[in-house]
Amino acid sequence: MSDKAYVCAQGLRREFGETLAVRDISFDVPEGAVLALVGPNGAGKSTLLRMLAALMEPTRGTALVGGVDVRRHPRGVHALLGFLPDFFGLYESLTVEEYLQYFARAYGLGEFQRMTRVRESMEAVRLSDRRAQKVGELSRGMRQRLGIARTLVHDPPLLLLDEPASGLDPEARHELQGLFRGLAAKGKTLIVSSHILAELEDYCTHVAMLSRGELVAFGPVNEVRRSSGRGRLVILRVRGEIEKAGEILGRRDDVTDWKIAKDEGRFLFSGDDAGLAQILKELVGAGVPVIHFGEEKGGIQDAYLALMGGEG
Repeated sequence: MSDKAYVCAQGLRREFGETLAVRDISFDVPEGAVLALVGPNGAGKSTLLRMLAALMEPTRGTALVGGVDVRRHPRGVHALLGFLPDFFGLYESLTVEEYLQYFARAYGLGEFQRMTRVRESMEAVRLSDRRAQKVGELSRGMRQRLGIARTLVHDPPLLLLDEPASGLDPEARHELQGLFRGLAAKGKTLIVSSHILAELEDYCTHVAMLSRGELVAFGPVNEVRRSSGRGRLVILRVRGEIEKAGEILGRRDDVTDWKIAKDEGRFLFSGDDAGLAQILKELVGAGVPVIHFGEEKGGIQDAYLALMGGEG
């Protein structure tokens, strides 16, 4: 992942009459990041995505996508991204392949490139065996896959996805997570809005939390979790001596919420990396047979609950 920002929101604001949907939001999304956009219904997530996609003009402020201004050059922005709205229509009389060919033509791809990109897009979402099937005959989950394939067909550097896992069964959602990780590994930037917080933790690098149109928290997942006051969740596995490990940890002010299950312990840590290294040194020095010591990945759901309280 690059430190260079690919999406820059600059004071984005959107009003609908007297209703303020998005309130002066600013953030930078690094190139290659996968940003989880979370918040309760009505928080402004879909409105924010539509402004970033240059499909809705901000009341105030702007955004840059790959350096292109969404207000000044919306067509240029459209060429750089694939956008999947929460609710989207499909041309039901076309076959799956015809549908993707149609959009590939709309993006100006040449014949050979169209064939290649359509095939790769169908393979990415496991629709190759449905290429000749009418869109109108697809199940809800298959239609969702087709919508995602459409966002990929012109190989854009940015994907904006509003509830992409909607209608997918657990196996398909797992495959979708793998697809997103693979796209990020290739340098693509993703912004994903979803209510399935536990699954977002498996592939997202950053999180943006919205509430009533305001940006409540933004940043790398672990940093947002720490700022929420929940601390860093550390997992410790030992071969016996778990009680001894607990005694050592219990003497530290930066360790709280120590829990034991057989030979595994979990605790919240409020310090820095040097402090974690010192804890491990103390455990090993005291003869505790440590077989695993590390911070748990993710934390979007914990941070969300801490920052948003009962809002949902």
